[in-house]
Amino acid sequence: MQTKLDTEVHEKIFSLEGFSAAEVLEDRARAMQNRRKRVRTRAALLAVAAREIEVVGYDSLTVDHLANAAGMVRGTFYLYFHSRSDIIKAVLRKYWALMRVHRPRGGGLDLKASIHRANTYSVMLAAKNPRLLEARERLLREEPEVAARMASVNRIWSERIVRDLIKRELTAPDDTDHQFIRLKARAVINMSDTLLSDVHRLSGWDDAEGPIDHDLIIRVMDDLWYRSLYLTE
Repeated sequence: MQTKLDTEVHEKIFSLEGFSAAEVLEDRARAMQNRRKRVRTRAALLAVAAREIEVVGYDSLTVDHLANAAGMVRGTFYLYFHSRSDIIKAVLRKYWALMRVHRPRGGGLDLKASIHRANTYSVMLAAKNPRLLEARERLLREEPEVAARMASVNRIWSERIVRDLIKRELTAPDDTDHQFIRLKARAVINMSDTLLSDVHRLSGWDDAEGPIDHDLIIRVMDDLWYRSLYLTE
């Protein structure tokens, strides 16, 4: 449930700019200074984990590293989390909740503008949380819980797309089978997710190509979504 504290902490997030999970969790931890010790300590650990994973990456992250960064002994860490993967899963759950709460919404946009807004948000989110998303890829292979959560998120997203296609009456004449539309939506979601993972993996495409061109990525994703799902002729 979204609390008053969460609302106050998250006010600074601008929809299309995305957010850094580390920054939001650090703000939240600072705002909890008057809470009971157990709540404060857990919030501090989550903030440290979110920050340190962006600094050193999942492979270099250890329980000792996290405990030292949080200014506590290893034993204290285990009072709150069972392992490195356990705390990163908790950070991911926070990230997914923030992503859902702060996704751009509201009508008044034409189709292409709406697609562009959603893709801008997705690209900027990936740009601000690259190593957290890289850790997510590792955990998808290693942790059934993470894989199940991702499947659930994508299933909900694909259902929203199906409803939007039906509402706009933009399905092609032969797309009367909703299972076909649903699977096509899942395919586009997976392609977009793979693109974002590849582009923002550490240094991006290739060091020789220079900085990542976010506008170019957004253009590619806009074209992918529009042509694959909404272009009927």
